[in-house]
Amino acid sequence: MELVSKLAGQVADVAAVHADRHDLEGSFVEEGVGAARELGYLAAPVPVELGGHGALTADIVEAQRVIGRSCGSTGLACSMHLHVVLAAAWRWRHGDTVVEPLLRRVAQDRVVVVSTGGNDWTKPTTIATPVDGGWSVTGRKSFASLAPVGDLAATFAVIGSPEPGAEVIAFSAPLHAPGVTIDPTWNAAGMRGTGSHDLVFDEVFVAENQISARRTWGDLDRPLLVASMHAWPVVYATYLGVAEGLGEAAVASVKLGATSALQIGQIDAQLRTARWAIEGALKEIGDDPEPSLDSFVAVQQAKRVVTIACREIAVTAEELAGGGSYARRGPVDRMIRDLRAATFHPYLPQMTLTHAGQHRIGQPLEPV
Repeated sequence: MELVSKLAGQVADVAAVHADRHDLEGSFVEEGVGAARELGYLAAPVPVELGGHGALTADIVEAQRVIGRSCGSTGLACSMHLHVVLAAAWRWRHGDTVVEPLLRRVAQDRVVVVSTGGNDWTKPTTIATPVDGGWSVTGRKSFASLAPVGDLAATFAVIGSPEPGAEVIAFSAPLHAPGVTIDPTWNAAGMRGTGSHDLVFDEVFVAENQISARRTWGDLDRPLLVASMHAWPVVYATYLGVAEGLGEAAVASVKLGATSALQIGQIDAQLRTARWAIEGALKEIGDDPEPSLDSFVAVQQAKRVVTIACREIAVTAEELAGGGSYARRGPVDRMIRDLRAATFHPYLPQMTLTHAGQHRIGQPLEPV
């Protein structure tokens, strides 16, 4: 979608100016995210009928590559909001009207959603206790990207004890609600500007109408499958964009020769492989994907390929750029460190292979 790519380009232009400074400071990428919010990029996946642009996952994937080339932290932070909106839009298109108020708020009020499912995923430890009219939620959520500017947290809590068979509620909670605090814990080696702090819930009231789904603790079931098929293509397109930007920066920093030509060829091969993996997975699952284990394995395998490509590109680019990339901070150093984060989103590459094998031979997937 040309309009969405244009918006992404405008966001990237704003973010690029501040990327190195935020990396040095470990400060939040407020300019890039602010532009994404004000320009309407963060509302792009909202259906046209509800005030958005109706962008699908493939559209956002291409746009995220653009932003990732300029500022990985801005791209990754945006991706954590965008995949929630994409999943909500998918649900709305399939007749689930419970998500309509959220989608309208994203489009009309520029609400920013903080997703927190990546850390506790299938097995949340945050506890929901029944109270009059709803639930009292207590716990801690790590890696809550966009925390400094977020309006709503989209997250999970388990009813009672976190154990097999327990019921989990998916809900949204305002970040300004009584009992919600931000613990500024984020100080990572890479993606330093995402503002991925901890959210602390201390007896936060969640009304019944704030619940958007229910699922089973420990199971990789439908709500998580819906999240997965929208999240990982978008998140890993961002890493691909960072890798593309790193390749360009590393090439620009060296004098060309036979050895450097080989290294540039290695980077080119990894970039092509990563791009093919994402494009192939999107083609396989389609524009209106079914939340199935087939779709889950497809996007996880693409995610694994991109992760490995990012590792290889980071090493090769560092060799190509030489000591300058190690001795001082700057675009090459920043992007090398940003790519390290690709490994740590669920699931790890080896677990992805195990899941693929289990699915192929008809065994249940071990959710971990």
